[in-house]
Amino acid sequence: MGVIQRQGLKSMVVNFLGAFVGVFATLYVYTSNDEIYGYAQFLYSVALFFMPFATLGVLSLVVKYFPQFSKSDSKNYNGFLSLLSLSLLGFFAVFSILFLLFKDSIYILLDSVKMKSAALDGSESVFLSITFFLILSYFLTYHSVNKLRTVVPTILNQLGFKIFLPLLILAYAYWGFGRIAFGYAIAAFFLGISIVLLFYLRSIDGLKFGRIKKPNSDFSFIEMAKYALYGCLNQFGNTLAFRLDTIMIALILTDADVSFYIKAFVFTSFIEMPLRAFNQIASPILSKAWNDNNMSELKNVYQKTSVNLFVTGCFLFLGLWYSLNDLVNISADPTKFPHVELIFLLLGLSKLMDMAASVNNLIIAFSKFYKYNLIFLIFLGVSNLLMNFYLIPEYGIVGAAIATSISLFMYNLIKLLFIIYKFKLQPFTSSTIKTLILFLVVFVLYFVIPFNFSPFINIIVKSIFVAVVYLPIAYFWNISMDINKLVAVTKNKLVSRLWK
Repeated sequence: MGVIQRQGLKSMVVNFLGAFVGVFATLYVYTSNDEIYGYAQFLYSVALFFMPFATLGVLSLVVKYFPQFSKSDSKNYNGFLSLLSLSLLGFFAVFSILFLLFKDSIYILLDSVKMKSAALDGSESVFLSITFFLILSYFLTYHSVNKLRTVVPTILNQLGFKIFLPLLILAYAYWGFGRIAFGYAIAAFFLGISIVLLFYLRSIDGLKFGRIKKPNSDFSFIEMAKYALYGCLNQFGNTLAFRLDTIMIALILTDADVSFYIKAFVFTSFIEMPLRAFNQIASPILSKAWNDNNMSELKNVYQKTSVNLFVTGCFLFLGLWYSLNDLVNISADPTKFPHVELIFLLLGLSKLMDMAASVNNLIIAFSKFYKYNLIFLIFLGVSNLLMNFYLIPEYGIVGAAIATSISLFMYNLIKLLFIIYKFKLQPFTSSTIKTLILFLVVFVLYFVIPFNFSPFINIIVKSIFVAVVYLPIAYFWNISMDINKLVAVTKNKLVSRLWK
């Protein structure tokens, strides 16, 4: 097993462990103080919203341009890290000055559209501190990827924060320090991550600063700047699309409502975990297929990935859907999960659409039409903004879920139609229909078959029920040949070991 495969497998294990830690904290810690948990999520989301403006896309250069700078100068990378560090410091300084100069005008604008500027007013230094140290941790994390090291950054950023945040909230409840101090504690966490990553990169000989110079005579810093601007717009669109709901809930409703929404969202995060893994696996294959202009390979990967993701996603959705109420009932306070079923249903179905649409984002990204991804992402962000603006005041956190799910559906539909039109490719096969039928049957059975045990017993019985009904039918119906082959190989290995 190569370095990339080993690092990828370890990172996936860390991500799953982080997800379980997140669910445990959601059930037993965050219910103790929804206001402060919602505030933490608001701080984090605003910092992510600030990042594209505070970096102007410099973070998108870390992985993209490292091979060019390091190829001709392995000693100092032609000053690559020096260039990026100085750029990040300069852009952040300019952003901070402009934000502080124009913050009153921003607050007046927010108040004029019936959003609460008080959620930001007085906490500017907290937001800027978190943003700065988050930028630093992202910069060092991306450079760790350049050195083919992803496990330590994943542990620190994913698992570390999911362990730190519930501990911080418990400390807040016990010692009762203020919200400003709470915010600075989050900033200190990302500072701590950055310090650890600095020492880690130094230990693997990854920190090399030097005089800034062109990696070769044909290199253009102007083209590099253009790519950074494209990256900035892409990051901004991504934030509008996937973080805006959290920010707008805090500005229109309350921090507690943010908590209620995020706690429901946590359960849906399990559904899309396979998508991240499949994207990593499919990326080099799709890139090579485009380079070779191998349309049959593109079609094969597109459809196989769609089937595998959809059948897996439906199984995870059903397992969570059957046990959702029981999970809430065993939490520290079941009353702190308002509308959890409806929000999970809306967001979960949008995730399934995303998985059925497969690697459409990568297919466009590796083609000559890659810039259309930015257009589609900005469309998603703007539609999400407008729908959240109108639906949150009317329907509360359910309105945010409606807005996000509709936006994601439209986003995937547009990309799907674009790929069909430009490349004559589509991800669906007869297996997609089989999976949909199986999903609907098992979904309807939830409303037909009573499970009248205690919550703990219900979780066990329902999980077994979904697995016993869904998996054998999926296997014998030959929905996914890849999954069937994996089962066959695993079965043969077990049999051979038993007969040794």
